[in-house]
Amino acid sequence: MHPKYKGLLWILGWCVTFTCGVTTSKFLSGSTNNFTLFCVRYLFGMLFFLPVFLPKLSSLNKLQASVWLHITRALCIGASTLLTYQTYRNLPLAIATSVGFTGPLLASSFGMLFLKEKLSQPKILALILGYLGVLFIVQPRYMNLDMHYIFTGLGACILASSANTLARKLSNKDSAILIMLTSTLILGSIAFVGFCISNEPIHNADLLLLIAVGIFGSLSQFAYIKAVSFAEVSFISPFEYTRLLLAVPVGYFVFGESVNLGQAFGMLLIVAGCLYLSGKKVVS
Repeated sequence: MHPKYKGLLWILGWCVTFTCGVTTSKFLSGSTNNFTLFCVRYLFGMLFFLPVFLPKLSSLNKLQASVWLHITRALCIGASTLLTYQTYRNLPLAIATSVGFTGPLLASSFGMLFLKEKLSQPKILALILGYLGVLFIVQPRYMNLDMHYIFTGLGACILASSANTLARKLSNKDSAILIMLTSTLILGSIAFVGFCISNEPIHNADLLLLIAVGIFGSLSQFAYIKAVSFAEVSFISPFEYTRLLLAVPVGYFVFGESVNLGQAFGMLLIVAGCLYLSGKKVVS
């Protein structure tokens, strides 16, 4: 099989496992807070990748980029994860997924603002369409949603885009595996300490769900790493939007959630804008 098709299969696997993870988190009781969810997620992540990373621990003393840049990136990822779970646990699955698609729009905006990347007029138009899509989804006059959860979703995207921007800067000096190793160790250590000092009780009914979220989170990270090892990010990124094909029916049949015509139009605007930006990267 051609490596690109292997990458395609792995990114579809990422879509499934990521959706399963956030869907499972919606079944957790309100007594289980998001920090406990965060701790379990990254403890499993560190344990899952430990066999891969152990032989590479000695390479940590070969870091070329600033250690503070690595720490800042890891903290952005961790904060983004917390806000992501907050968003998915409180918004309809399809709406939360659509808001999460603003990541490429923000990444392009950050690239223009902080990395001095030039954007053509069609790219700027694609950004505007994507952001208009968010407005169609939010519909503050008509939606009976807690609006601050929309902003936590956007905040998660901003932090994730910041982490991606930092990764692009770090990759000029350090390898991808070294960048991932440092973030995994930092977040895993925070999760371990947080889990040990936390006084929040975990109900038996939530324990299996937390374990499932941790497993799905680790599998989704593994699937994404495998995907980018077989194919370029610019090739696989458009296929990430198949998550919406999962989120809408799962939200409808499992949680009884529905979207109106305006929200569906907003989703299409976001996906169209992001697909255009991804397509231009492939051409370039």
